[in-house]
Amino acid sequence: MGSGLKEPRGPVTKPVTGPSAGPRFRAVMGGMDRKDKNPGDGRSLPAELYLLACDTEREKLTKRDVLGSVLRAAVLVELTDRGCLTDDDGKARTVGDRRTGDPLLDEALRGIAAEKRPRKWKALVQRERKQTFQAVERQLEKERVIGVERRTWLSDKVVVKDTAQVKRLHAEAQETLTGGRPVKEFTTRQAALTALAAVGGFPTVTSGKDRRQHKKRIKELTERAGEAGPALKRALDEMQMANAAIVGAVASAGASGS
Repeated sequence: MGSGLKEPRGPVTKPVTGPSAGPRFRAVMGGMDRKDKNPGDGRSLPAELYLLACDTEREKLTKRDVLGSVLRAAVLVELTDRGCLTDDDGKARTVGDRRTGDPLLDEALRGIAAEKRPRKWKALVQRERKQTFQAVERQLEKERVIGVERRTWLSDKVVVKDTAQVKRLHAEAQETLTGGRPVKEFTTRQAALTALAAVGGFPTVTSGKDRRQHKKRIKELTERAGEAGPALKRALDEMQMANAAIVGAVASAGASGS
């Protein structure tokens, strides 16, 4: 794709406000649809999920073991939501020559377009997880949204400069998960913010009890998030099974050697 990427064009429409606006328009952030304005102040979905994973009181990042996969899935959701990716019989395919204007998203889009053949969504979720995590973190550092103190023996210290922003994201995720609003009324981004955090097991967003209690709704939100949501679930399930197998093998070897 290279420099031939083009900005998608379309008609500019003036949003409807006031009493005539529909409930979907008024539901989030005092009247703006989540796709136009959101509690993350216009940040990308991967950036918002990174912030959701931050424990602002302990100044640390949670779920580091799966966060790369979650952020990678968020990239795919965002690209799909922006019309840059589409599903082609269970595989992700780029749509024409497009760009988003976001360096992280455009780099991921170039990588997907450069593939010799379309890849399954789960395979794309599993690729470049570390690079995606590092890119999101660097972007947030550059924008001075977070400060990271890198430490050798302890986990890095992550300080969120505007904790109110994280609280707004938490409030939205909780409302999406526990509110009575039908799942079909949520935008892809709204559903994905909560679904990916829940599937990733973010303790800052949901407890184990929450995930058990709202299992059906999480599944519905995950499906509402598009192909990348269920793909993340499958990828993390595989990771969990692989880790369990390793633990079992180590325990068996220890028992036989004693």
